[in-house]
Amino acid sequence: MLFWLAPPILWFTVFMLVPYAMLFYYSLGSVNYVTFEPGFSAANFIKVFTTQPYLGVMLKSAKLGLMTAIFTSILAYPVAFCLAFYAPAGRAKNFLYMLVIVPWWASYLVKAYAWKTILGSHGLINQLLLNTGIISHPLTFLLYNEFSVALTLTYIFTPFAILSIYSQLERIPVSLIEGARDLGATGWQIFYKIVFPISVPGILAGAVITFSLAFGDFISPALVGGPNSIMISNIVINLLGRAFDWPLAAAIGLVIIGMATALITVANHIERRLTVRL
Repeated sequence: MLFWLAPPILWFTVFMLVPYAMLFYYSLGSVNYVTFEPGFSAANFIKVFTTQPYLGVMLKSAKLGLMTAIFTSILAYPVAFCLAFYAPAGRAKNFLYMLVIVPWWASYLVKAYAWKTILGSHGLINQLLLNTGIISHPLTFLLYNEFSVALTLTYIFTPFAILSIYSQLERIPVSLIEGARDLGATGWQIFYKIVFPISVPGILAGAVITFSLAFGDFISPALVGGPNSIMISNIVINLLGRAFDWPLAAAIGLVIIGMATALITVANHIERRLTVRL
């Protein structure tokens, strides 16, 4: 028994506990002329919450992550619902399922850069509006703002939400829906009282995944966000690569991990309460 437990315990120790311990060790130290000095101080954590732009950018990252989670859930639910209940079984359903997965085959950088060309002054949207005479000058507000970042992140991470919701909807027994229909329930009643409550764990799981990915993203803000839409990961990169302030970067990383842990805890609590009600 212990023999089979050794590999996962070893993997968890080497790739989880040791990196977190090193992160915590660095976060308590300081930097003196780009040289790390060990210490035992919470100054870096205090700096994260009291010094700008760290707290402001972290809140902005959380807002963009929340926007992405909401938008991806809204877009993903109808797709997952149709895929689970209306897609014909067999090759047609497999084909539709593949269409959801295919965007993952493209490079993340290519997908983010594509939206830069679409939303740009000479991009597809502006050229279409100019050619139809709707506008006389290119629209500049489509790019280099929080909207363009949220739109790009939503496009990139929606497949995660689709698969998460679909996997939950697929578990609903067909006999449960047929029994409700035989008892006289309407389509809306079946959806509102049976399908949607059961699918909530999938929605929460997809929202947590997309929020976490969007919160820690740094490519999309750099390409389509502009200087006013940088996110916390961009600051961490600058701290590691330019300022050589590894302790502050480690403290920010631990704060992000703590926020992610709190988010998962809240999602699990909501899921348990819904399960008890069902």
